[in-house]
Amino acid sequence: MSDLLAKDWRTAGAAAGESISLSDEQAKALLGELGPEEDVRAIYHNGWGCAVLTRNGLILLRNLLTPRATRVPAPLRILRCTYGMFGSVDVLVHGHPHKLWGSKLDPKGECLVAMGEILPLGSPLRPGGGIRFVTWMSRHPVLVSAAVIGVVFAVLGPGSNEKEKEVVVQKPEPALAVPDFKGTSLAIAAASADLHPWQMVSAADASSDRRPVKTTTTGWQVCFQSPSHDEVVRPSAGTLTLYAVPEQEECPTRLHGPRRVVMPDLIGDRADDASLALGDLGLEPTIYFHAYTGKRMYDGLQELADWRVCRQQPEPGTEVTTGAQIDLWLIGPGDPCVKPSPKAKPKPKPEPKPKRKPQPHPQPSYGTSSGGGSTSGGSSTRSGGSTSGGSSTGSGGGTGGGSQAGIQFGQYCSPVGAIATTTDGRPAKCFMGKDGNARWGYNSG
Repeated sequence: MSDLLAKDWRTAGAAAGESISLSDEQAKALLGELGPEEDVRAIYHNGWGCAVLTRNGLILLRNLLTPRATRVPAPLRILRCTYGMFGSVDVLVHGHPHKLWGSKLDPKGECLVAMGEILPLGSPLRPGGGIRFVTWMSRHPVLVSAAVIGVVFAVLGPGSNEKEKEVVVQKPEPALAVPDFKGTSLAIAAASADLHPWQMVSAADASSDRRPVKTTTTGWQVCFQSPSHDEVVRPSAGTLTLYAVPEQEECPTRLHGPRRVVMPDLIGDRADDASLALGDLGLEPTIYFHAYTGKRMYDGLQELADWRVCRQQPEPGTEVTTGAQIDLWLIGPGDPCVKPSPKAKPKPKPEPKPKRKPQPHPQPSYGTSSGGGSTSGGSSTRSGGSTSGGSSTGSGGGTGGGSQAGIQFGQYCSPVGAIATTTDGRPAKCFMGKDGNARWGYNSG
């Protein structure tokens, strides 16, 4: 085994476990074909060359002098499962059977069978009756070479002449109604197309992005084809072109139209993970907003890498075209997407209304009367038109000299000049005030 394979982590395990030797030229061709994360799982004999099983399918290495690597994507087409003393497995590659055997890491070909699908006997992909002859030729390469040399000497030997040569008449190639490959995996469609003698089978991006794509690329689906379905052509004189897009995309509505992508669900994802997912789908540009304020954020993704997505526009599951604007509303680490309500402040207790002070009631006034309008305090005796009470007497409206008891200074009185005694025993007299009203005052006389 080449030392180049032992030094590369992708092939080191196979180099240590397999007994099939690869030359340095074969090792270089293999390493050039392997992807950066694609490791080798087993190596098999394949006629004059060998076949390498990886996680993505098979890589055939043919031509010992100038090896050439040919990739066969998974799933493999299995014509015949493990058989014979060497545990061989027959695999269909571009319409031709290949017998793989001799791996120490996969002696029964179980890894091969697990990586592929067994073609049923009635499958149109199975080759015709010539498969047995081709298989026999691959099993007996020395006899085939000897037979070819013998035929050449028999035809071109000294005893032959132009008249004795057999004239081979080639039959015209029949016309073909082009199959419908739409919706089929690109790698499977290309392998099916190889069953017919097309001058060339090529692949191209069906969208306006014009991404590079090969017929062996896995994970793509055919959207359009040229020649179109059911068109009658002669394959050997034309080229079949398969236009495809990745399987996670929808086919464009027209050839080289804008890409159609289903918007992923990014709610709850980190901002950097959401950006990577959108970038893989070709969805740009992306604008970020704060989930609480709704204001646009210009800090850049590096400052927002660990923020979380709260809302998105367009909604998850919506079909969008590349170039559409994507809006994401973000919130900082540990913060909820819904802004919490502020704490309510307690309302102040209402102050009690002041009680209404009672208004003072007016005090009753006390007066004396005699006859037709005179008043005297204490008790009075009326006889023949004269009034006497205490020390006062009156007749015909006159005023006696008696006094009343129980009055207060300042109270209204009548008539002017009447005499009385206050509740505390002081003498009082009825005086005319400046305002024209008579009131009780202190009697100093």
